[in-house]
Amino acid sequence: MAENNMNIFDIVLLIVGVAAAFLGFQLINQAYKAESGQISWLMIIAIFSWLSLLVMFILLSVMVDVSKKELNELKMMVYMLSNSKKK
Repeated sequence: MAENNMNIFDIVLLIVGVAAAFLGFQLINQAYKAESGQISWLMIIAIFSWLSLLVMFILLSVMVDVSKKELNELKMMVYMLSNSKKK
């Protein structure tokens, strides 16, 4: 009885996450080329911020998935309890 259907939120989260990963990498790469291959403190901060953003997208996706599974488990428990009280 597990439902693995993707809803609108999952699709939007996937699109925004992929776009953030791709655009962030491109912008950091352009900044690296503009500084002629030298890494500065601003580059390190930009890379750390970009990786932190990607980790937050991954954590958000995992949290939503876990909450869906918990909701399905709670629904199943309520259904089982209501059936056992009827008997």
